[in-house]
Amino acid sequence: MSTLSQCLDEALINLIEDELKKRGYTCGGEKKEQFAGSIYILVNPAFPDMVKIGYADDVEKRLKSLNRNSALPDPFHCYAAYKVKKRLRDKELHRLIDTLDPTLRHAKNREFYGMDAKKAYEVLSAIAQINGSEAQLIRYPIDNEGAPESTPSKTTPPKKGNLTFELLGIPVGTTLTFVKDAKITCTTLDKKNKVSFEGKTYSLSGLGKYLMKVKAIQGGLYFAYNGETLVDIRKRLNV
Repeated sequence: MSTLSQCLDEALINLIEDELKKRGYTCGGEKKEQFAGSIYILVNPAFPDMVKIGYADDVEKRLKSLNRNSALPDPFHCYAAYKVKKRLRDKELHRLIDTLDPTLRHAKNREFYGMDAKKAYEVLSAIAQINGSEAQLIRYPIDNEGAPESTPSKTTPPKKGNLTFELLGIPVGTTLTFVKDAKITCTTLDKKNKVSFEGKTYSLSGLGKYLMKVKAIQGGLYFAYNGETLVDIRKRLNV
C-alpha cells in the first residue's frame, strides 16, 4: 500500500517533520510576513485519480492559463492553496513526496501525482501544522463532480437549520477570511450572521454576493475561520 494512501499518523508526521528540517524549514510559529505566492493542489474531472501540485505567484492566473488549452475535456479547479514566502517552494514539496513514495509521481519532471485530493491536502496540512502556519492553507469548496460549489451539491444532506456563528462556536469580534483572497477579511458583529466590512454591515451571504458580484450565494462556502470554511466546520461538527 502506498505510504501516502495511509492515514497521516504520528509516525508519518514525524517523518515529514524530519525531512522538512533537513530541507531548511523552520518548525514552529512564524511571524506574519509577505507571501510570494502559493503552492496549489489542482483537480480535474478528466483525471480523477491524479492531482496537480505546483507553485504560482497568482493561482487564478495560473488556472486561466491552464484552462485555455482547448484539448482539455474539462477545466482544472483549485482544491487548496498554501501561501509561501519564497517562490517555487513546491519543488521542496515534490522532493518530499518523492522521498516518501517515489511511485506517486506520474512522470519525471511533471507535477501530476497518483493520489486523491484529500491525501494531497493532508500532506499540505501536516506541513502547515509543523510550521505553525495553518492560517495560510485554504481549502476551496469543490462539489462531487470536481467543480467549484456555488450552491450545495445534490448529495448534500438537508439543512438542520440556518448556519449561525453561535452554532459554530465563533464569538463576536472574530475575523473571517474570504477564500478567494486572503487579504479580504470581515469581522463578526453578532451571534447570527452579521459582519462588518469596510465600515458597513452585511449578512455573511450579502457580503459574499457583493464580493463575488452574483445574485445568490451561500456565504459559509466563501468565508473561512482558522483556514476552514464555515460549511466545512459545520460538517465537521455535524450541527
